[in-house]
Amino acid sequence: MNVCAISPTSGTNTGPGLRSILCVDDSNEILLICQTVLEADGYQVYTAGSAAAALHLLRTHPIDAVVLDNVMPGMSGIALAQEIRRISSSVPVILYSSLERPDEAAPFIDSYLSKGQGPLALRNLIRVLVHK
Repeated sequence: MNVCAISPTSGTNTGPGLRSILCVDDSNEILLICQTVLEADGYQVYTAGSAAAALHLLRTHPIDAVVLDNVMPGMSGIALAQEIRRISSSVPVILYSSLERPDEAAPFIDSYLSKGQGPLALRNLIRVLVHK
């Protein structure tokens, strides 16, 4: 199992208004890019390299949004999104994948973004979903 650091990282914004984002991907490079961009925008970022690590973080930390890949070993992003909905129906879930949006994901995700659109598009989408 490939798991990145399962600890919060400090962004530029601190205090009670700090929003936390959970990024889930089996690619350490994608996690690092997402973490860097989101921290620069003032978010507290948790990263997980597997669905199991993500579910643990979701159960033990306050999370304001989840960004997840679809193709991961062990559990797909769609299956993970379904589990996230069971734990917390109010946390926005973004499927951030290089594949086309799967039709069966619709009930479990709030938004889909292609990785080809880049991390700044992801940051902008998170701004909209988290600060509604």
